[in-house]
Amino acid sequence: MGIFNSILLKLKGGRNAEGTVRTVSGGGEGERRVIHSIAAVCKQAVCDCRGLGVLARAYADERGRDSGQMPSDSIRRESRALIDAAKHVGCFVDRTAVPGTRYTIRTGESEVRLVQKDGLYYKIKNPFAKQNLKRHPAEYMLFEHVVHNILFPDCRLDFLGVTEDFHEARLVFRQVAVRSDTRPDEKMIEHDLSERGLFPEGRYDFGNEYVKVTDVGQDGDNVLLDDAGFLRFIDPIIGFKPPLLEKLDDVFAVE
Repeated sequence: MGIFNSILLKLKGGRNAEGTVRTVSGGGEGERRVIHSIAAVCKQAVCDCRGLGVLARAYADERGRDSGQMPSDSIRRESRALIDAAKHVGCFVDRTAVPGTRYTIRTGESEVRLVQKDGLYYKIKNPFAKQNLKRHPAEYMLFEHVVHNILFPDCRLDFLGVTEDFHEARLVFRQVAVRSDTRPDEKMIEHDLSERGLFPEGRYDFGNEYVKVTDVGQDGDNVLLDDAGFLRFIDPIIGFKPPLLEKLDDVFAVE
């Protein structure tokens, strides 16, 4: 747990280590306080990683098998290993069973399905997409959403399992829909990310010593203003930097 606390301190910024309190005015309730607790995020991250650790170890075992039995194409090879691992540990998902209206949204990374009555999106994500922007090896793709959930807990991605699409592995997530189409401007985005301990590193790129977050410009669809006026970061691209990669064995090897 200690390593989580130190990384959370860096990811969220020292001044926010104990959590943040935001006040929302208006509505029948008058003022309500929204409290974000670092301790709660840390506890949830440990739970997430404990479950993912089983899949990650099975995936590593499959990747370590005789390469002669695997497809020569790197993505097909990684996909075969991940799919076999998911089936072995019982978290393989039938793609046709993923809820929602098919092809609600189609992007270069995801097929997104909406369940209107529940206000939920189901995302079938290509874990190999945008590898050139992420700066970390493919084997750490299973933990990208954990870092997302640490940084953006109000847009949490719940991991549901692994599925297959045209012989390639896909990761399946559930996320609560944000009811807004309003886009913030660049100054608002920069200010909000700075409160989360992330600072400009180039156009649409923000980060700290551990992570890089990109695809968060005002012209994209990854940052919205919700009805209360708070920025919501839906699903930006997250890359791991060397200091975090060096610690991943400790961070994600949760007993």
